[in-house]
Amino acid sequence: MSFFKYSPPEMKKLCIYRYLSLLLIPVAFLIKWLMSLDPVFTEKYYSRKIYPFIMQPISRFTGLFPFSVAEIAVILIVFYFIYQLVSAIIKSIRRRKWVFIINFLSKAAFAASIYIFLQTILWGINYERITFAENAGIIVEKYSVDELEELCKELINNANSMREKVTEDENGIMCVDGGFKSLARRAHLGYEEAQKKYPFLSGKYGKPKPVILSKLMSHSNIIGIYTGITGEANIDTDIPDMELPSTIMHELAHQRGFANEDEANFIAYVTCLHHPDIDFQYSGTILALQYSMNALYRTESERYFKLIEFYSPKLLNDFMDQKKYWDQYQGTIKKVANSINDTFLKINGVKDGVQSYGRMVDLLLAEARSNSQ
Repeated sequence: MSFFKYSPPEMKKLCIYRYLSLLLIPVAFLIKWLMSLDPVFTEKYYSRKIYPFIMQPISRFTGLFPFSVAEIAVILIVFYFIYQLVSAIIKSIRRRKWVFIINFLSKAAFAASIYIFLQTILWGINYERITFAENAGIIVEKYSVDELEELCKELINNANSMREKVTEDENGIMCVDGGFKSLARRAHLGYEEAQKKYPFLSGKYGKPKPVILSKLMSHSNIIGIYTGITGEANIDTDIPDMELPSTIMHELAHQRGFANEDEANFIAYVTCLHHPDIDFQYSGTILALQYSMNALYRTESERYFKLIEFYSPKLLNDFMDQKKYWDQYQGTIKKVANSINDTFLKINGVKDGVQSYGRMVDLLLAEARSNSQ
């Protein structure tokens, strides 16, 4: 029997129960806050035991599907709620009763509360674990401009050298043989090698997933999304090939329970560098180079412009192609998505929001110091 055939008292009672489900949200954040009081406990029991025990089988199951289960679910849910909203409005107008609108809102509240609760419990608690640096035994300290400049020089030299070895398309732009499918199939090799140095990166998870609505993602400038409920690393496959490998490795870092963006960026760099294939190595080096050069530009722009002169013509060609691509996507959607992402990060305790991505440079310099000792 259809729900709308229920008597009004029953409908109201069900609505009340749905609205009460909103209490799951403060419960989830209370649990998250309690876990933040002892990051070592969270690391040992949640991030190292509970999270992988739950998420590895979920991730491997959803990994059996060639498409993103999360994306399909979101598309279906959006259409379902649009239908429900239109239906509720029409019925409210015809019968002159607000109960149908209230019923719709109760469904939306129920869905939101369940999503936030599961996303927090199944993954969000990882924000409260100890840092990657603490796990790796790396000491993060303030760095000098000279140190930053030396890092940039090294990355430029590495990028120039690697650029000579990667595959090019007919326009002289770096490309990946086999495209996204090839990268998704090979991505795990970087983690298998990196875990020899960083054992806490181990784990058997599902493959990264291509996003059907990749162009829409490009409009938002969010090129990868990890969904903690399905355990899927969802990738914008429309972006330049130069960015694809490092983007995949970034989202796979989230999949392994590293929630902070700077750490996921650094892990992407490390796993790309440990990967046996040059396309991954080049992409990871480019990721590190761009963040490091941006940091140098903000600190001392004169040194930045001097170092750009050392970019090889082929490297510059790739950067120009990248700029040309992203110049298409600088509209309102990007601003709104950036604001949402910034708010999401701050709610999860990342005080500097989207600016936290750039803190990857601190880890790069800390590792460089550690390796030089």
